[in-house]
Amino acid sequence: MARQSESRFSADFLLAALNQLGRRELTFTQLVAMHYVADRGESTVGEVAAAIGRSRAATSRLLDDLVRAGFATREESNDDRRVRRVRLTRVARDFLGGLQKGHRDATHHRAPRGR
Repeated sequence: MARQSESRFSADFLLAALNQLGRRELTFTQLVAMHYVADRGESTVGEVAAAIGRSRAATSRLLDDLVRAGFATREESNDDRRVRRVRLTRVARDFLGGLQKGHRDATHHRAPRGR
């Protein structure tokens, strides 16, 4: 039997992550948007919308919800006042870091499978 990739998520990890999303009242799409912004440091609504495959209007509402929850900030761009830049807060970065640590721990502590 072929050995599964080390990067695959275990069922226990996924259940724990879903539990954390539920506790924070976050959707999976919001989590994906947060990861996108985290990878870039900051993004525009249009960039996030294109990345997650949602309309600008739907993405703007999603980001507004993240701002209200304390996970993101929206500020005018210095270059163009019509453009709003989205950044994650420390709370969001800590939350994502905790999920990533949980994944690393679950992957590291998983017993090797037999061949």
